[in-house]
Amino acid sequence: MSRNADAMPGRTKKLIPLARKILGDEIAIHADSNSSYDPHRAIEIGRMLEDIKAVYFEEPCPFDHLEDTKRVADALTIPVAGGEQEYSQRRFRWMIHNRGVDIVQPDLHYYGGMIRSLRVARMAALADMPTTVHISGGFGFVYMLHFASCVADIGKYQEYKMGIDRYQDLFDPPLRIKNGNLSVPSGPGIGITNIRDLLKNSQCLT
Repeated sequence: MSRNADAMPGRTKKLIPLARKILGDEIAIHADSNSSYDPHRAIEIGRMLEDIKAVYFEEPCPFDHLEDTKRVADALTIPVAGGEQEYSQRRFRWMIHNRGVDIVQPDLHYYGGMIRSLRVARMAALADMPTTVHISGGFGFVYMLHFASCVADIGKYQEYKMGIDRYQDLFDPPLRIKNGNLSVPSGPGIGITNIRDLLKNSQCLT
Protein backbone atom coordinates (compact mmCIF):
# COMPACT_ATOMS: atom_id res chain seq x y z
CA MET A 1 0.00 0.00 0.00
CA SER A 2 2.82 2.40 -0.82
CA ARG A 3 2.00 4.71 -3.71
CA ASN A 4 3.60 3.55 -6.95
CA ALA A 5 6.61 1.97 -5.21
CA ASP A 6 7.76 -1.65 -5.45
CA ALA A 7 9.08 -3.44 -2.40
CA MET A 8 12.20 -4.03 -4.51
CA PRO A 9 13.15 -2.26 -7.75
CA GLY A 10 11.58 -3.98 -10.76
CA ARG A 11 9.69 -6.52 -8.64
CA THR A 12 6.27 -6.05 -10.24
CA LYS A 13 7.55 -6.11 -13.81
CA LYS A 14 9.29 -9.43 -13.13
CA LEU A 15 6.73 -11.00 -10.82
CA ILE A 16 3.64 -10.72 -13.04
CA PRO A 17 4.97 -12.66 -16.07
CA LEU A 18 6.82 -15.05 -13.74
CA ALA A 19 3.54 -15.93 -12.00
CA ARG A 20 2.02 -17.02 -15.31
CA LYS A 21 5.15 -18.90 -16.34
CA ILE A 22 5.34 -20.86 -13.08
CA LEU A 23 1.61 -21.45 -12.56
CA GLY A 24 0.77 -22.22 -16.18
CA ASP A 25 -2.23 -21.31 -18.29
CA GLU A 26 -4.80 -23.33 -16.33
CA ILE A 27 -4.58 -21.18 -13.18
CA ALA A 28 -6.80 -18.10 -12.88
CA ILE A 29 -4.64 -15.24 -11.62
CA HIS A 30 -6.14 -12.35 -9.66
CA ALA A 31 -4.24 -9.18 -8.74
CA ASP A 32 -4.90 -7.01 -5.68
CA SER A 33 -3.12 -3.66 -5.43
CA ASN A 34 -4.52 -2.67 -2.02
CA SER A 35 -4.95 1.00 -3.04
CA SER A 36 -1.32 1.34 -4.13
CA TYR A 37 -1.29 3.28 -7.39
CA ASP A 38 -2.21 6.51 -9.07
CA PRO A 39 -4.13 6.07 -12.36
CA HIS A 40 -1.09 6.27 -14.64
CA ARG A 41 0.82 3.56 -12.79
CA ALA A 42 -2.30 1.44 -12.26
CA ILE A 43 -2.93 1.41 -16.01
CA GLU A 44 0.68 0.33 -16.61
CA ILE A 45 0.23 -2.54 -14.15
CA GLY A 46 -3.14 -3.38 -15.68
CA ARG A 47 -1.57 -3.73 -19.13
CA MET A 48 0.91 -6.24 -17.69
CA LEU A 49 -1.97 -8.18 -16.17
CA GLU A 50 -3.80 -8.15 -19.50
CA ASP A 51 -0.70 -9.61 -21.14
CA ILE A 52 -0.85 -12.65 -18.84
CA LYS A 53 -4.66 -12.88 -19.12
CA ALA A 54 -5.32 -12.26 -15.43
CA VAL A 55 -9.01 -12.43 -14.57
CA TYR A 56 -9.36 -9.20 -12.60
CA PHE A 57 -7.51 -6.29 -11.02
CA GLU A 58 -8.65 -5.37 -7.51
CA GLU A 59 -8.49 -1.90 -5.96
CA PRO A 60 -5.81 -0.34 -8.18
CA CYS A 61 -6.18 3.14 -6.63
CA PRO A 62 -7.03 4.37 -3.11
CA PHE A 63 -10.53 3.08 -2.44
CA ASP A 64 -12.18 6.50 -2.08
CA HIS A 65 -10.51 7.99 -5.17
CA LEU A 66 -13.52 7.04 -7.25
CA GLU A 67 -12.70 9.08 -10.34
CA ASP A 68 -9.15 7.69 -10.42
CA THR A 69 -10.41 4.12 -10.27
CA LYS A 70 -12.91 4.85 -13.03
CA ARG A 71 -10.09 6.16 -15.24
CA VAL A 72 -8.31 2.83 -14.77
CA ALA A 73 -11.46 0.77 -15.42
CA ASP A 74 -12.21 2.78 -18.58
CA ALA A 75 -8.68 2.31 -19.91
CA LEU A 76 -8.33 -1.45 -19.38
CA THR A 77 -10.00 -4.54 -20.79
CA ILE A 78 -9.27 -6.56 -17.64
CA PRO A 79 -12.18 -6.14 -15.16
CA VAL A 80 -11.45 -3.77 -12.28
CA ALA A 81 -12.91 -4.67 -8.87
CA GLY A 82 -13.38 -2.44 -5.85
CA GLY A 83 -15.29 -1.79 -2.68
CA GLU A 84 -13.71 -3.89 0.07
CA GLN A 85 -12.88 -0.87 2.24
CA GLU A 86 -16.00 1.08 1.35
CA TYR A 87 -18.53 2.00 4.05
CA SER A 88 -20.68 4.55 2.20
CA GLN A 89 -23.81 3.52 0.31
CA ARG A 90 -23.64 6.80 -1.59
CA ARG A 91 -20.16 6.01 -2.89
CA PHE A 92 -21.26 2.51 -3.90
CA ARG A 93 -24.14 4.13 -5.74
CA TRP A 94 -21.68 6.45 -7.53
CA MET A 95 -19.40 3.52 -8.43
CA ILE A 96 -22.32 1.60 -9.92
CA HIS A 97 -24.09 4.51 -11.63
CA ASN A 98 -20.86 5.79 -13.19
CA ARG A 99 -19.39 2.35 -13.87
CA GLY A 100 -16.38 3.23 -11.74
CA VAL A 101 -15.59 -0.48 -11.40
CA ASP A 102 -16.58 -3.62 -13.29
CA ILE A 103 -17.00 -5.86 -10.23
CA VAL A 104 -18.56 -4.56 -7.01
CA GLN A 105 -16.94 -5.86 -3.80
CA PRO A 106 -18.53 -4.90 -0.47
CA ASP A 107 -16.97 -6.67 2.51
CA LEU A 108 -19.66 -8.37 4.57
CA HIS A 109 -17.93 -7.39 7.83
CA TYR A 110 -16.46 -3.98 7.03
CA TYR A 111 -19.56 -2.73 5.24
CA GLY A 112 -21.96 -3.73 7.97
CA GLY A 113 -23.48 -7.10 7.21
CA MET A 114 -25.70 -9.01 4.84
CA ILE A 115 -28.58 -6.56 4.51
CA ARG A 116 -26.45 -3.54 3.59
CA SER A 117 -24.40 -5.67 1.18
CA LEU A 118 -27.56 -7.04 -0.44
CA ARG A 119 -28.69 -3.48 -1.08
CA VAL A 120 -25.44 -2.92 -2.97
CA ALA A 121 -25.95 -6.16 -4.90
CA ARG A 122 -29.44 -5.04 -5.94
CA MET A 123 -28.12 -1.70 -7.17
CA ALA A 124 -25.41 -3.55 -9.10
CA ALA A 125 -27.96 -5.96 -10.59
CA LEU A 126 -29.92 -3.03 -12.02
CA ALA A 127 -26.72 -1.96 -13.79
CA ASP A 128 -26.02 -5.55 -14.93
CA MET A 129 -22.86 -5.73 -12.79
CA PRO A 130 -21.70 -8.68 -10.64
CA THR A 131 -21.29 -8.39 -6.86
CA THR A 132 -18.41 -10.54 -5.64
CA VAL A 133 -18.08 -9.92 -1.93
CA HIS A 134 -14.77 -9.43 -0.20
CA ILE A 135 -14.42 -11.51 2.95
CA SER A 136 -12.34 -10.82 6.02
CA GLY A 137 -11.17 -13.40 8.55
CA GLY A 138 -12.89 -15.72 10.97
CA PHE A 139 -16.13 -17.20 9.65
CA GLY A 140 -16.39 -14.67 6.86
CA PHE A 141 -16.43 -17.49 4.34
CA VAL A 142 -19.71 -18.82 5.79
CA TYR A 143 -21.44 -15.47 5.36
CA MET A 144 -20.03 -15.33 1.83
CA LEU A 145 -21.67 -18.70 1.09
CA HIS A 146 -25.07 -17.50 2.29
CA PHE A 147 -24.67 -14.24 0.35
CA ALA A 148 -23.69 -16.10 -2.81
CA SER A 149 -26.71 -18.37 -2.49
CA CYS A 150 -29.20 -15.50 -2.76
CA VAL A 151 -27.53 -13.06 -5.20
CA ALA A 152 -28.22 -13.59 -8.88
CA ASP A 153 -24.82 -12.54 -10.27
CA ILE A 154 -21.90 -13.19 -7.93
CA GLY A 155 -19.29 -13.29 -10.66
CA LYS A 156 -17.14 -16.25 -11.60
CA TYR A 157 -14.83 -16.43 -8.58
CA GLN A 158 -15.30 -16.14 -4.80
CA GLU A 159 -12.64 -15.60 -2.16
CA TYR A 160 -11.60 -18.79 -0.42
CA LYS A 161 -9.77 -18.87 2.89
CA MET A 162 -7.66 -21.94 3.59
CA GLY A 163 -8.39 -24.05 6.65
CA ILE A 164 -12.12 -24.51 6.16
CA ASP A 165 -11.62 -28.25 6.73
CA ARG A 166 -11.13 -27.51 10.45
CA TYR A 167 -14.75 -26.39 10.70
CA GLN A 168 -16.57 -28.41 8.06
CA ASP A 169 -18.23 -30.91 10.40
CA LEU A 170 -19.64 -28.20 12.67
CA PHE A 171 -22.25 -27.32 10.05
CA ASP A 172 -25.55 -28.76 8.88
CA PRO A 173 -24.99 -30.28 6.42
CA PRO A 174 -21.18 -30.54 6.77
CA LEU A 175 -19.27 -28.28 4.39
CA ARG A 176 -17.91 -30.10 1.37
CA ILE A 177 -15.72 -28.95 -1.51
CA LYS A 178 -16.17 -30.70 -4.85
CA ASN A 179 -14.88 -29.59 -8.24
CA GLY A 180 -14.15 -26.12 -6.90
CA ASN A 181 -17.64 -25.71 -5.41
CA LEU A 182 -18.29 -25.27 -1.69
CA SER A 183 -21.65 -26.37 -0.26
CA VAL A 184 -23.90 -23.91 1.58
CA PRO A 185 -25.12 -24.77 5.11
CA SER A 186 -28.89 -25.00 5.32
CA GLY A 187 -29.35 -25.40 9.09
CA PRO A 188 -30.74 -22.66 11.37
CA GLY A 189 -28.85 -19.37 11.53
CA ILE A 190 -25.64 -19.68 9.56
CA GLY A 191 -25.81 -23.47 9.88
CA ILE A 192 -23.59 -24.17 12.92
CA THR A 193 -24.99 -27.16 14.81
CA ASN A 194 -22.02 -28.33 16.87
CA ILE A 195 -21.43 -25.24 18.99
CA ARG A 196 -19.74 -27.18 21.82
CA ASP A 197 -16.92 -28.38 19.58
CA LEU A 198 -16.56 -24.90 18.15
CA LEU A 199 -16.06 -23.40 21.61
CA LYS A 200 -14.20 -26.22 23.37
CA ASN A 201 -10.79 -24.54 23.15
CA SER A 202 -12.08 -21.03 23.82
CA GLN A 203 -11.02 -19.00 26.81
CA CYS A 204 -13.07 -16.60 28.88
CA LEU A 205 -11.28 -13.26 29.19
CA THR A 206 -11.99 -11.15 32.26
